[in-house]
Amino acid sequence: MRRILVVAVAGLAGLLAQAPKQSPNFTGGEVTPVTENNTGTIVKFHFAPGARTKWHSHSIGQIILVEQGVAHVQIKGRPVVELGVGQSYYVGPGEVHWHGAAPDRDGTQFNVTRGENTWLGEVTEEEFRAKPTLLKLP
Repeated sequence: MRRILVVAVAGLAGLLAQAPKQSPNFTGGEVTPVTENNTGTIVKFHFAPGARTKWHSHSIGQIILVEQGVAHVQIKGRPVVELGVGQSYYVGPGEVHWHGAAPDRDGTQFNVTRGENTWLGEVTEEEFRAKPTLLKLP
């Protein structure tokens, strides 16, 4: 998995184009897409404290890699997971999830996605503010 992430991030420099400034699929604060390409998506987002995506899924899955700060991720029906710098999280095909910053800390993440996105409803404040589980690396 780490080899895949290193290759994906290392190949980013040649694939980047400026993405739109704000999408209606994010809530709670400013989210700035930094980069995107059109052969799948490798996007670097900076999430302000409290900012997160809406619930959504990806037909082929997604890898989330934290570059700076803190990220929160939740797959529907599972606990919120907190990720720190250098940690990654894989969301499988069709798994409904959200991701973003912590309520009180910002975070920058690379999101590597292939396939179709299905956008759903907003994450409630109660869902967003649930106490996270810290991701433990092996």
